This record gives sequence, structure tokens and C-alpha cells, in this order.
Amino acid sequence: MCITAYSLVMGCIWTSVLTIVMRVIQKGKRTFQYFGVSNLVILYLFCVFRMTVLIEFPVTKVVSVGNLYNAVTQFFTKKVIGGRVCIGYFFLMLWCFGAVIKLIWMIRDYRKVNRMLCACVMKEEGMECELLKMLQNEEGDKRKIRIYRTPFEVPMEMGILHPIILLPDREYKERNLYYIMKHEYTHILNRDTTVKLLLNLWGCIFWWNPIAYLLNTDIEDTMELKCDLKVAGGLRYEERAAYLSAILDVIQNTADKEDEISNKGYDGEKIKKRFRCIAQCSDMTKRGTAKYKIYKAAVVMIYIIMFCASYCVVFQSAFEAPTEEVMGKNIYYLEPENTFLREKEGMYEVIYNNQCVGVVEKEAAFMLQESGFEVKGEKRR
Repeated sequence: MCITAYSLVMGCIWTSVLTIVMRVIQKGKRTFQYFGVSNLVILYLFCVFRMTVLIEFPVTKVVSVGNLYNAVTQFFTKKVIGGRVCIGYFFLMLWCFGAVIKLIWMIRDYRKVNRMLCACVMKEEGMECELLKMLQNEEGDKRKIRIYRTPFEVPMEMGILHPIILLPDREYKERNLYYIMKHEYTHILNRDTTVKLLLNLWGCIFWWNPIAYLLNTDIEDTMELKCDLKVAGGLRYEERAAYLSAILDVIQNTADKEDEISNKGYDGEKIKKRFRCIAQCSDMTKRGTAKYKIYKAAVVMIYIIMFCASYCVVFQSAFEAPTEEVMGKNIYYLEPENTFLREKEGMYEVIYNNQCVGVVEKEAAFMLQESGFEVKGEKRR
């Protein structure tokens, strides 16, 4: 297990290809619901494995890209900045520096949210607590999930190890509150906060690669649609109408708000898309159905094919042997056309241009014979 310049390049190339494939799955009408934590864990493992483990299958095809790789290799290894640092090391340091800066920004935003929570009121009893307890009992979930009343007008969930639900500080109808709690609790079950964290970390690591930001594009919409389908998949027609009514109630309460958090993800087209998905939701979203298993198996098969394909083609550099630099005194370029072997006293002389230039043993002579060198002067028995 090792990391080389070529394994790093191949890892970045194939990870970018896998990211594009995951983006297609994420945007597909039938496949977006299968995008989640497991996909991102596969992406991370694929990246690390492809960069550190070198495997050569019997069908692996080596593609020579000498002109490109040679130019890049010479640029990164021979050029120096200030006479001390290779350009390759300079870009590696720049990569690490950018990743650290992005990580600091992410931590800053996290601390900002924590300070906002200090101004919120935690609910330890009330209708919302009873509804959450009922939902957890249905799932057999014994985690302690806290509920906070916030000044924002949109409900949301946060936290990975210690999840919390944030509710706008206002009065609710019991039916609407039930579906709001069910929706936010489903986000927790889907581990959507973990998805956001993994995507943000991915953007921090590969901040220089535009493809790394593809999965983060419209991720909020994808998670909302996935959550809606999971909730609506277990509801009857009348209950879906009540669920839509609860969503509409939340949207109406954010209509006159100007802050970024309250208005996030509530433009007209996105709302219409959510409502259509809920109204047309089928049993395909249920884990026990045949369609779910078929689509899930297809997604897994795509990842396996991608992994195998990444090792079936290897791009390599190619350099001409510098014969003019090595040819000199006592150095010979041996070929079957100008060299043969001659047996002498159990050993074999190497005759180059009718001149003995060395003596080899029987094993080495046998290997040279297999390479096309002729043996002359053998003793007759």
C-alpha cells in the first residue's frame, strides 16, 4: 500500500468519474431516493483505496500517454521555485493549505450555529415531546432527541451524535404538528445531517476540483424530496392531503420573511415538484418492495463496475532509453544480431562483435537463449 504521483492522479480521475455517476443517480427521478450516507462512504473508500492500493488484473490495459505525462512529470519534478522547493511539492502544500482554510470556515459556521442555539428554549414537555416519543417508539429508537423553540419560521433538524429538532416558536394544530415532527424525525432517520457533513468535508478536501461540488448542488432539494417520499409512502390518500396541508402551513408562515434560513428552498417550482412527488408517491419507496430491491441492486452493480473499470485501464508515462548517454567504455548494447554465447569449461562466454566481453553461468545462458541469443561452439557428446 503506497501513494505515488501516478496513483494520486488516477485516484483523482476515477473519483471524479464516480462523482459524476453519483450525480446522475442523485438527479434521477427513480434513483435519487437511494442517495445517502452509504453512497458517500463508498465514495470516500473508493478514493482512498484507489490512491493507495495498486492492483493489476490480467485484463488490465496499459495506455501510454507519454507526451502528456512526460511534460507534466518534467514540470512538477524538474522546475523549482526559489531553487529549493519542487513545483509538485508547492502545489501539494497549496492543496493542504486550501483544505485547512475551508475546514476552518466550516468549523466557524458550526460554532455560529451553536451560539444561535444558546438563545433558543429547550422543550422538555408538551405536545411536540409526546409526538416525538411516539414516533421513536414506532421505530424502536431510544436516543435522546432534544426539541428547541427557535425564532425562525422553518422547522429543521441538526446534530449527528446528539440530534435535535428546531421548531418555530408559535402555536400549531395537533395534526400539522404531527406531520412536521414526522418530517423532521425522518430527516434524522435518513441521517441527512451526516450527508451534509460528508459533502462539506469532500468539498474541503478537493476544493480545487469543480466536480467535487456537483453532489452539493441542490442537495437540500434532494433530501427534502427523499424525506417526503419516505413519509408519504406509508400514508393513505387522506393522510397525504393532511401532510401537504402541514407543508403548506409552514410555507405560508415563511412567505413574508426575508432572512435566508426561513426562505431556504421554498421557491414556486421547488414547491410544485415536492407536491407532485408526494401526490404521485408509490410503494416503490418501501424497502420491502421488489422495485426497491431491483433499483438498489442496480445502483450497487454500477459501483462494482466502476471499481473494476478503474483498474482495467492504467495510464502510464513513457521515456526513451538514453542509449547515447550510457554507451561508453565497457558498456555494450547486446542484441541477438551482434552477440552470441560460446561454451567453455562449463561456463559461457558472451561474444560481442567477435570479442569476449564477459562470462556467465549456465542459468544466465539459458535465459539468454530464451531471449534469442545463439549458443555456438558447444561440445559434442
